Amino acid sequence: MWVPTILIALGILLVFVEILLLPGFGAAGIPGVIIFCVGIGMIWVRAGATTALIYTSVALIFVIPISIIGLSLLRESSIGKSFILSASEKTEDGFQAAPPELTALVGKSGKTVTPLRPAGVALINGQRVDIVTQGEFVAPETEVEVILVEGSRVVVRSL
Repeated sequence: MWVPTILIALGILLVFVEILLLPGFGAAGIPGVIIFCVGIGMIWVRAGATTALIYTSVALIFVIPISIIGLSLLRESSIGKSFILSASEKTEDGFQAAPPELTALVGKSGKTVTPLRPAGVALINGQRVDIVTQGEFVAPETEVEVILVEGSRVVVRSL
């Protein structure tokens, strides 16, 4: 009964690999489910449903901790580090979050200077700001309100 137990464990392991390491569905997940079902079926035919459930439970009890430990060790290996992005974004490297003066504009209103197709310029709180709508066209001299600031992108809606 070792072969079916190993098949069950291998099937569970392949499903974990699919969920945690590989993007999409199919490369390891489908073979994992098939191998898992074959292992359960082999035990079920030989010894019955209760025994198949016991063997599956034992396989789960051993595979889950082994998978967690294995993935932790893989994360520290050179192969694992090639899968994990270790870059960080710092101001010194050129990354900049939304300027505080732009984030303060949320909820403020102003008038468009240029037509918004969907991007353009508006005067908000006396300052000229590059803005964008959510897709609609807006004529010049229209009242707009800032609804969102993402980085340097200021999103408005017409009033």
